Amino acid sequence: MSAIEEPSAPYRPNTMADGLLARLRGSLFTGAYEPGQAISIRRIADEYGVSVIPARDALRALVAEGVLIFRDSRTIAVPELDAPRLADLSFARLSLEGELAARAFERLAREGPQPLREIDAALDQAIAANDPEAYVRGNHAFHFHIYHRAASPLLLRIVETLWLQYAPSMRKVCQLYGASEIKHDYHRAALKALEAGQKQAFADAIRSDIRQGLDFIAGAGMQG
Repeated sequence: MSAIEEPSAPYRPNTMADGLLARLRGSLFTGAYEPGQAISIRRIADEYGVSVIPARDALRALVAEGVLIFRDSRTIAVPELDAPRLADLSFARLSLEGELAARAFERLAREGPQPLREIDAALDQAIAANDPEAYVRGNHAFHFHIYHRAASPLLLRIVETLWLQYAPSMRKVCQLYGASEIKHDYHRAALKALEAGQKQAFADAIRSDIRQGLDFIAGAGMQG
């Protein structure tokens, strides 16, 4: 099983900029860039072996999504989660991801808990190894294994954009605290609810897990 499922996306022509955009989204999902970090078009072009034009187009597409921001007329950066942005992100994630979890429940129940258990076991290994990158990657895999099974591409696309804004800060929190300090007991609660056929308890556990991660960000003083 792939650690990260491919993000959903509407059909677009397969251009170099689109390919780069998909790769940048994957990097942002795993927190490869830090909050506040400037990202130059030239650096991205060099790092990914493309020309300046597709690098520029891919970065501007992420700005249009709200994933990146223009710090000034020439500088693109990863946004920091100030208090208003974090509050909006919290409301949106708790509302939409709880709904996706509920919609996914029947399909997950038919599938059985083993795929989620395997992802959760990998998270245990990341915690034991104090590996922030593996933790962020595994946490993403756990949640999106669920959300992809909700059969709601519109909501899924919105949630992906929310995660692209959240992941850099969560990765930073893992680096500050250490992955071993970030618990995932609510994943176990979700698995228990899934096995017991308790849809509401399953959705509530996912919401509690989301709230825990957002509270870590707030507690780390990473918002203004």
